[in-house]
Amino acid sequence: MTVSESTSRLYERFLELLAPGAGPAGPTAGPTAGPTAGAHGREPVRARYGERIDGEGRTHPVVITRDAWILNQIDMALSFDQLLTADDVVVVAAPYELSFVGAGVDRAIEMIGASVISVGTSNTICPMPRLLGLIEEYGATALVCAPSLATELASLAASAERPFDRSSVRSVICVGEACSRKRLDRIGAAWGAGACALYGTPSVPTVAVPCAYGALHVCDDRLRASVRDVPDGRTGPEGTGEGGRRPQGAVTRGELLLAPADTTAPGDESRATGELVELGPADGSCACGEKSPVLTPLGRVSGAVSGRSGPVSAVDVERVVFDCADLAPHFACEVRDGGFDVTCAVPDGDAVRDPEAKRSLEKRLRAELDVDVEVRIVAVDDWSTAVS
Repeated sequence: MTVSESTSRLYERFLELLAPGAGPAGPTAGPTAGPTAGAHGREPVRARYGERIDGEGRTHPVVITRDAWILNQIDMALSFDQLLTADDVVVVAAPYELSFVGAGVDRAIEMIGASVISVGTSNTICPMPRLLGLIEEYGATALVCAPSLATELASLAASAERPFDRSSVRSVICVGEACSRKRLDRIGAAWGAGACALYGTPSVPTVAVPCAYGALHVCDDRLRASVRDVPDGRTGPEGTGEGGRRPQGAVTRGELLLAPADTTAPGDESRATGELVELGPADGSCACGEKSPVLTPLGRVSGAVSGRSGPVSAVDVERVVFDCADLAPHFACEVRDGGFDVTCAVPDGDAVRDPEAKRSLEKRLRAELDVDVEVRIVAVDDWSTAVS
């Protein structure tokens, strides 16, 4: 990856901050982000505390070491160096409270010399109308936030007769929620901007970063990614080969496992993340030529339902839904009674009253995904009420 001269110097300076013996695959850069023994047997310095929520809604503490924190920021900054410039003004509407996301994004943006407006996700401190005002007042050129927030902001701007397809924003970087490529494209179109995603877990802020073609590549300088079958014992649509092995070079689906890239390091066993992903081979098959595996986030394992060929996620539902050209980028999906309740939106309120549109979409979803699906189509203007 080619980086600008200023970012290259910052990269070298940050590497000097690491503990002796630490590096991109060093002893404290593992996916646990926790207090494992560091170089020369010393306990690594703990840098940040956060929390993660398991599939049953319980919270668990997460501690990230200083070296792991720095290494995650370096990979994120190298990615931002391909997306942003020092002239950019970036609004970061990502979580800061008990999370590594907002702070990590802030620091990575600062590393490349761009300006940051940190607004967080509190609708009390910075409600959406105020956020729109900040974007307009300061001429923000990029927005980092969840796909759902990016969608609602664009909708609010359109209803206020200041649509963002003519705004200063040229990049929307989505974090915090799994999102299909088709929906990202729809979000980008609503803003008149490019849209891409970053991917991390609550314990590892930077797991995969986008290439020029929008594919998320695993940061394999630090991490070794693999997948395992989900608890029901079934694999994704590609299945397994003879003897239970997956076919060589195939895209595989399952729960994401992460380990340090240096697989000979002590305590390097893979750790389960609770995240459902598709993982491609490390063969350079992406159009960008990068050899690191392409990772497609599908959401939490607990948020998937069992289909005939394996786990089906809300992202799978998105892929079918956003084949429909008439739909806005709004999307909500909940698991209920072993199936999905889906809410999507149309700009034209007349389409809401057309029962055939709902029946047709349900039929396609059931046929393609082999799961039970109930669809509700609402007008964009009624979205906030419909999903509240």
